[in-house]
Amino acid sequence: MIVQTHLISHTAILSAISVGLLYLAGCSVTPSAAKPDSNTVTIHTTIPATQANPDTQTLTTRPLDKALQKCASEFLDKTQPTMTAKLSQKTYPLCFNGFAVMYSGVTKTPIWVAEHLTRQRIAAAKTLVREGNFHEETRLPTEVRSLLSDYTNTGFDRGHLAPNADMANPDSQFDSFSLANIAPQTPDHNRKTWVKIETQTRNLTDQYGSAYVVTGVAFLTPEVKRLKNRVLVPSHFFKAVYLPSQQQALAFFSPNDDSGTVEKISLSTLKKRTGVNAFPSLPSNVATIAP
Repeated sequence: MIVQTHLISHTAILSAISVGLLYLAGCSVTPSAAKPDSNTVTIHTTIPATQANPDTQTLTTRPLDKALQKCASEFLDKTQPTMTAKLSQKTYPLCFNGFAVMYSGVTKTPIWVAEHLTRQRIAAAKTLVREGNFHEETRLPTEVRSLLSDYTNTGFDRGHLAPNADMANPDSQFDSFSLANIAPQTPDHNRKTWVKIETQTRNLTDQYGSAYVVTGVAFLTPEVKRLKNRVLVPSHFFKAVYLPSQQQALAFFSPNDDSGTVEKISLSTLKKRTGVNAFPSLPSNVATIAP
């Protein structure tokens, strides 16, 4: 049972979230800002929407993947997010400097990325000059890895899941530009809506000392776009945040479009919508509280 005197209210958290200026260092821009053209096609997705019948889906549970043990500190209680069986197909766990990735060979994007942010890490990240060097992830099999050419002249940005502005040293900054950490994002969503969420997450970390963060994508529409007939375009992005010092959590949920829409939802609602349980070790009284 959580003692109320040790908690801040969700009102206080949301008040803190609303504070902060737009910080553009975390966004990434595609080589061309042209509108989507023939390089972007609409297909029937192989990952069905999870909103229709969320309670009937079975989440796969497993210990921390061997490939992720070197970056176990990025996970709350050294426990990785769980996913539905469908989302878990053809996945590749990858450790990077400062974050961990669960990459999908089906979508050719990450499904989720995990980070442990601290006040010290955020302070160190502010001292780095952004040096963008997008690169293909050679640890992935050639048939499933996304390519630099996949994003060229599509009208979509190369959107970071673990933001460059979260990275405290040159090695982690370089790693953040791996295409294994990238998903197609509309320019307005990447540069306006999502960068605010990234900044708000860093502000919360700075205010409360540390935060565990899981950022992911969702494919919730019957049809999805595919770049160059290869990389699937997410319908939504999400960012789940847990504040250990407050024993409180919330998730940002936003459509990948130019509407500027952002919902703040509970972790249990996020799981029902996306099939991803961001922090499976958390008790239900934390996961089910609506922000």
